[in-house]
Amino acid sequence: MTPTSFQKELETAVPQLLDLARGLTCNKISDNCKFIFSEIKNSDKKNFEIQQLMLKENKKKTPVLLEELMPTLQKNYNNFYDINLQIHKSSKKITIIDIRCFFKNSLDNNYKQTIINNPPLLHCKVPIPDWLTNKQERFDINWEHYKFKNLWKTYWARQKLKMQRR
Repeated sequence: MTPTSFQKELETAVPQLLDLARGLTCNKISDNCKFIFSEIKNSDKKNFEIQQLMLKENKKKTPVLLEELMPTLQKNYNNFYDINLQIHKSSKKITIIDIRCFFKNSLDNNYKQTIINNPPLLHCKVPIPDWLTNKQERFDINWEHYKFKNLWKTYWARQKLKMQRR
């Protein structure tokens, strides 16, 4: 990936992300996409806490078209280490994609020196719920937004595991 091909690569990756999500979830996912931009930060917190903070931050953001977000992304391109496309929320009418970026500045100095001139990595990700025990089972793409339902399902998944161990 180069700065000149960056937008084209993102545009190519979006349909791949949508197809991946459609294959794993039970939702009807719209091709009408808007985008938000997030930074992946180093943290000692648990995944659940990080996830809740990210959701809280993202609720405050206004989704925009990719063309509107590209100037910000292009400006930061040389400092990107890793770019993750992930569906933040989806409905029949609109899909909001979170462009999550991990910056080279956040890396350890020794490692940063070895990759300073490398282009960023691009990944499409669909988070799978912790409580999903059958990996063939389809799930709701918006599962992260249902905090109490997730806690309940996680509790019961742990109870199932305990019973299976006995």
